[in-house]
Amino acid sequence: MKRLQYILLVGLLFAGVFQMRGQQPEKMIEIPLPQWLQVKSSALSRDSILVGEQVVWSTVMEMPQEQEIMFAPYAGVVESEKAPVDVVHDIVVDTVAMKNGVKELKTRILLTSFDSGYYKLPLMVALTPQGDTIYLDSPFLDVTNTQIDTANFVMHPLKGQARYPVTFKEIVPWVALGLVVILLGYLLYRYIKYRRENRDFFGKPIVQDPPHIVALRELDKIRGEKLWQNGKEKLYYTGITDTLREYIEARFRINAMEQTSSEMMAELKEKEIEERSYRELDELLKTADLVKFAKYIPQINENEEAIPVAVRFVNSTFEQELQQEKQKVEEN
Repeated sequence: MKRLQYILLVGLLFAGVFQMRGQQPEKMIEIPLPQWLQVKSSALSRDSILVGEQVVWSTVMEMPQEQEIMFAPYAGVVESEKAPVDVVHDIVVDTVAMKNGVKELKTRILLTSFDSGYYKLPLMVALTPQGDTIYLDSPFLDVTNTQIDTANFVMHPLKGQARYPVTFKEIVPWVALGLVVILLGYLLYRYIKYRRENRDFFGKPIVQDPPHIVALRELDKIRGEKLWQNGKEKLYYTGITDTLREYIEARFRINAMEQTSSEMMAELKEKEIEERSYRELDELLKTADLVKFAKYIPQINENEEAIPVAVRFVNSTFEQELQQEKQKVEEN
């Protein structure tokens, strides 16, 4: 029920604003205020402003504590009166104090004007829950233009854009950015150059272990992982064959990592490898292929012999390489 009363109050308030159209301010001023309402002050923060400046209209009024009052949007009042002012911020109402059953209200409206002249502001409109419309008197506002001394005024031509010298603070970031780019470019060049020369970043030669050392170390690591003992035969044979392929690729310069077992063995046959090492390697690769691709479960002895066969192949081919190099030296 109370909510309905407020809705009706707001409707009556807007109706009162539109009812103001066509009425003269002098007639509104003659309407007396209710006895329970007392306006203690109503003034502008400044009596005179320049065109475009802002001014605050403040009012202070007292009324019984139980009395309610609602103010109409001042922008609507200004529009209805077609007054030469603009509302920058509409009316704000604050309850300043309550004492002995009397409350004090303070209102503020921020205004401006772009028309010079001396004129009275539109009245402030309020409405009570009883349906009474109240018009609060308004002050006069003096809006003036900026005065120009035409007697001493001298017309000057338009000046070009001002140019200021570049400061040290403006240069420093660009210099720092340039140095960073140069440094990064040098570091990238150094890295690529030393990488091609098989040297580290500081120019020291990178000592790489011979292929047979790398292969034997990797096979020993696979042996220590005990993969086939834990049912990981596929991983066990994959590690062994990959190690052998990397060794063969580094030792014999063939593309072993990209070839099938039969293709790789066909190329190895032309490398004069010992018959026993060649045959054992071929059997190891066939067993590994069965395990990896046909889910073959090898026998225990096959698992136990896989690492020794791989180690014998690496050692025999390395020893064969040493003998070939020794023979070349003797011939020379």
